[in-house]
Amino acid sequence: MAAQDNSWKTDQFRSKVVAQIEDAIRQSGNPMTKSSVEMEKHVFQRANTREDYLALVARLIIHVRE
Repeated sequence: MAAQDNSWKTDQFRSKVVAQIEDAIRQSGNPMTKSSVEMEKHVFQRANTREDYLALVARLIIHVRE
């Protein structure tokens, strides 16, 4: 079970999140000052749990789309 709790820390999981952020940036049509990789790294460093991470990613994507 502990392995599942840390699955959000894997490169594969994080790469999927980066792709989602990139997609949101493309759809918004707005230029960003940071790359999707930089944005994800910032969110990852702030998150303490999977729930924190996913909540921060969701807020980031909503912000990018606005």
